[in-house]
Amino acid sequence: MKDLFGKKITVLGAGISGEALASCAVRSGASVFVTESKADIPEERRLGLKDMGVDFEIGGHSSKALECDLMLVSSGVSPTAPLLLEARDAGIEVMGEVDFVLPNLDGKVIAVTGTNGKTTTTSLIAHLLKVSGVDALTLGNIGSPLGDFACKRRGVFVIELSSFQLHWTEKAEFDISVVTNIAPDHIDWHRSYENYISAKKKAISHRRDTGWSIVQERDRSLLGGQGDPRTIGLTFENDLKKDGIYIGDEKATAVIEGIRHDLFKSGQVPLLGGHNIENAAMAATACILTSCKETDWSIGLASYKAPPHRCQFIVEKNGISYVDDSKGTNVASTCTALRSIPGGKVVILGGKGKGESYRDLALAVKDNCRYAILLGEERFAIAEALKEQNVNDWEIVQSMEEAVIEASGRAKRGDTVLLSPACTSWDMYGSYKERGDHFSGLAKAIEGTDVES
Repeated sequence: MKDLFGKKITVLGAGISGEALASCAVRSGASVFVTESKADIPEERRLGLKDMGVDFEIGGHSSKALECDLMLVSSGVSPTAPLLLEARDAGIEVMGEVDFVLPNLDGKVIAVTGTNGKTTTTSLIAHLLKVSGVDALTLGNIGSPLGDFACKRRGVFVIELSSFQLHWTEKAEFDISVVTNIAPDHIDWHRSYENYISAKKKAISHRRDTGWSIVQERDRSLLGGQGDPRTIGLTFENDLKKDGIYIGDEKATAVIEGIRHDLFKSGQVPLLGGHNIENAAMAATACILTSCKETDWSIGLASYKAPPHRCQFIVEKNGISYVDDSKGTNVASTCTALRSIPGGKVVILGGKGKGESYRDLALAVKDNCRYAILLGEERFAIAEALKEQNVNDWEIVQSMEEAVIEASGRAKRGDTVLLSPACTSWDMYGSYKERGDHFSGLAKAIEGTDVES
């Protein structure tokens, strides 16, 4: 970053990643200005920027934002933001946080992306590496923002990357890339499924030639990994004669450069849902590919604590289990949860949509649920999709309190009441975490016998 000394840098966005980018740029010797369209930012962020000596503005973008040599884009900023269009018209270089920070991370980089399972897989990789004695750290959406660790040393940086961050990535390179799965998501932001896929493909195209990629075999053609001997595909086939990750009924196995690695038995993964077997297999394989000391992965899995709100068992009341999958914010994620959790289910659906079709969701409800409770902005759209598939066992409610009461009444002993909305939380809550916490509190408050995790 020596070439940035004395340069003028504008950071677009004063969120957590924007503040970290500003700090990183200040440490490089640049003169930094932060601009934010929102009318307000947290007081601690204001103080943080002031302590760094960074000038900033909120509530809109003035002409000063364009008085720079480089504009840095923090996570989530849309490529159609007017200020970015003005910057490009003015010939100002625009750069995303991944390109700005990654060349200055001192250690191997494992990039984890995908439509669903990113956070679980990222945290699993870091946990298993630590169990194996590797100095590993999680960054990105799951942990600290990238800019906080520029020029710092770690054995392995395990970075969860969103499609937004990858959209802006043009130069950065990864040692290992993991794409957990691909399904329609964030169509409202990317404007098409094709654009969304193009962003995710960068996880593969920006992998070093000496590195490795891990993908779902079914997604290989979408991601451009055909014919690449250093791309490992996960499949449910039982062909151990070629490289791949193989998920069987009882165990997971990886074959890498012709060498077989027994990963774990299915019962050793302490997470709900068959999809987490896939996440764990990808995580263990990524650890092997880092050349870390191979260990009994079941030991690391046994001590792993899953991130909350991802098919998280909350409580059992009166023989009914309550599971918080508030992070299920798209159709594919909810369909996976419905198919992976055994037994009868009453599902709570709805929230703010992302421009997706609900046809596949309706089919998954039809095949896997006893009843559906609908709430939020998308309740009527989901109801129409259910009607089109001749699903009649559903009702619309106005609040989470009503949803939990109705779901509890519809569920039978041995069933699961599952919050997996297939939508974001932003119509009724500040975050999926807030939504999940509300659901969990309501579930625990139901009268009856508690059997907590």
